[in-house]
Amino acid sequence: MDDVSEAAFKSVEPVEPVEPVEPEPAEQDPGEPAVTDEASPHDATDEPVAAVVPEAAEPAEATPALPRKLDPRPKTPQASPATRRPPGVTGRGVVVLIFVATLVGGLLDMMISGHRGHMFGVVFAVASALGALGVRRRDLRTAMVAPPLEYSVLIGVMSLIDQGGLSGGLATREAFYLGNAFVTGAPAIWVGTALACGIGWYRLRKPR
Repeated sequence: MDDVSEAAFKSVEPVEPVEPVEPEPAEQDPGEPAVTDEASPHDATDEPVAAVVPEAAEPAEATPALPRKLDPRPKTPQASPATRRPPGVTGRGVVVLIFVATLVGGLLDMMISGHRGHMFGVVFAVASALGALGVRRRDLRTAMVAPPLEYSVLIGVMSLIDQGGLSGGLATREAFYLGNAFVTGAPAIWVGTALACGIGWYRLRKPR
């Protein structure tokens, strides 16, 4: 057994190592540039590298403002205490009151007695007093001055209407009527004017 194995071992020849075969370089044309596997130091700078710019954030959409609800009713401005109208009748209202009331009283007097009488003077005095009582404070002076002036105008109007029992021309009748009215009607003028001035003076001196 040992002889057979020894013989077999001797019969095996040792294997020589195989040398590596280097590949032959490929033939190149003399006009073409040599191609090498090594990277050129200029390769990194041939193509510019684009800088990475971060994307800008999109602006948030603004929420549209809701329209205000308009009130269809017009707003009434509130009057301040300084601009609020004081209570009472205006000066023009007092003038109209005295004129209309006295004229109506004179016409009624003519219908009852046939000519101007005492009713005319009484209505005039009462209207003058009521005008001074009801007029607003800043028009008190108008109510105090108006009665005698209005009496003169009313006598002129009544002289054109009350012509009963008079004779002569128009100028004669007018002169007689006016003279008689201012003489016989003097108490009405004085009483009406005195009432208006007295009430007005008291209201002016009275504290607000």
